[in-house]
Amino acid sequence: MENILKVYKEKLANEIAKKKAEVKTAIDINAALDKVRDELSNSGRNLLSMLFTELKGYIEKNKPEFIQNNKDKWENMLERAKALTEYGLYVAPVDLLKDKENLAPVYVGVGAFAATTLTSKLLTKKFRPITAALASVIGGAAYYILYGKDESKERELLSQYIDDANDWIKTALDNMYKIFKDALA
Repeated sequence: MENILKVYKEKLANEIAKKKAEVKTAIDINAALDKVRDELSNSGRNLLSMLFTELKGYIEKNKPEFIQNNKDKWENMLERAKALTEYGLYVAPVDLLKDKENLAPVYVGVGAFAATTLTSKLLTKKFRPITAALASVIGGAAYYILYGKDESKERELLSQYIDDANDWIKTALDNMYKIFKDALA
């Protein structure tokens, strides 16, 4: 039964490799991000469903005495496995990645505001809100212009997202295996 799990992990590894190759050649990173998220989510659900069906068939074929002797436990196992196929795969929302690239200029702007406020307060003992606000806007805009649309950063973020999704799907596959492993004990 462990070999069945290995096969599905290999299928997942192949899917992940394909997605990483797509990211490297993608022209529009934002479109690739949405596409990759949807495809990984669908692929993960399909792998979970196929693993469920295969493990269930394996137990029914090789351990019918377990099913006969533990009907309640078997039904509980099937319910848990079905729930895992329907609800057990969570791929992070891509909005988190999209927002992440826009937050750095805001942090720079807020930092510039705080630094200008502190500096003016120390040097002149007065708070100058117009100067601080102007420095904040200029700092955030300058950061965005210089570093905001770095395509290599976006590709790296997307690659990390794919790695995270890989880990989540592997965990879901392991959890499915653990549900049915009780039948072999």
